Amino acid sequence: MVIRCLARHPPVEVPHGICYGQADVALAVGWEVFASQLAASLRKTGIRRLFASPLSRCRIPAQWVAARTQCELRLDERLREISFGEWEMCPWDAIPRNALDKWAADLLGFTPPQGESGQELIERVTNFWSECETGPSCAILSHGGPLRVLEALVAGKNVDLSVPAMPLGMVKLMP
Repeated sequence: MVIRCLARHPPVEVPHGICYGQADVALAVGWEVFASQLAASLRKTGIRRLFASPLSRCRIPAQWVAARTQCELRLDERLREISFGEWEMCPWDAIPRNALDKWAADLLGFTPPQGESGQELIERVTNFWSECETGPSCAILSHGGPLRVLEALVAGKNVDLSVPAMPLGMVKLMP
């Protein structure tokens, strides 16, 4: 499969300043606008296969899109956001400053307590990517972390987890 479209899930019902990664949080009101845009992009490009993270903020819009476009939908665990472990659903300002500093200094190697390192995220998403290099075109609906990895892989660049993630609710067609 050739990745022709990357999309980041729409906004969620999480207060500002809360750490969430693999926590399964609810979609914010109005998510259907994003889903309509994604469906229109798939229709325009002729993409017939959609892969999505199984977390509800991706799964629900993906199911909506698949039902309206007759795209084949495949949920894939490897497209989940990075796990922040014990930090999940904690206010960022409640996480010890020294731990955040260690993470910022080593995005690849640092692992939050009971969480996942950036390197582990890259390995799991690269494993998914290795199955997408040939075949019919597809779209991916995922999260900021996995999309950083996929954007770099699609562009043939080195993965840099410090680059800004695609904005929430963005649909990006790939060359």
